[in-house]
Amino acid sequence: MGSIDPEKLKKRILTTLLFAPVCLVIIYVGGLPLAMLLAVCFMISHQELVSLSRAIGNFWPYYIAGVSYLVFAFCSFYIVGSSKELSALIMVLLVASSDIGAYFAGKTIGGPKLIPAISPNKTWAGLGGAMIAPAIVLIAIEASMDVGGEKILNTGFFIVFGLLIGLFGQAGDILVSMLKRKAGVKDTGTLLPGHGGLLDRIDSLLLCAPVFIALEYLIIHVE
Repeated sequence: MGSIDPEKLKKRILTTLLFAPVCLVIIYVGGLPLAMLLAVCFMISHQELVSLSRAIGNFWPYYIAGVSYLVFAFCSFYIVGSSKELSALIMVLLVASSDIGAYFAGKTIGGPKLIPAISPNKTWAGLGGAMIAPAIVLIAIEASMDVGGEKILNTGFFIVFGLLIGLFGQAGDILVSMLKRKAGVKDTGTLLPGHGGLLDRIDSLLLCAPVFIALEYLIIHVE
């Protein structure tokens, strides 16, 4: 069983309280403010990617693959933010709940390691928490959308939606962990106290953005 570091948790909470409200307001407003926020985040992420690629040694293959991934992910996020008023906020909420579920399940339950060669701290319990938490959040959202006793969509669909967001969020986390392992560093940077670099904080969100678009498409076309 793992243990929660109170000091690190305190730093994480304070950093989140400092940056999250501003970012959430910008995401809700969308348009030019969202584009500017994403541009700044892309530049910071790009610089962290450059540092990682240089540390790995085989610079160009990792840099080209990494930049392509970042462009695809950030463009996907902007598409989500431009489609509907609450879509981007819901996506961020799901990914945040997944990260929280993974953190607390992994630290309190512990158990067998998921992929110790890449990310020694990840456990199967953490993966379970990462998948279950967004599913619970989506069920709550579904309940709030239930008007006059008539369900908008089948509950099972929302459960699968949440589970997949959690799964792909962890996959995005693992991708960045692979780069850090190859580079021999613990964090992608020092921008966010308690979190590390920006890529450390948004690694799950990057892969979830295109997945969210695909799942939203299914929602629109499901009968």
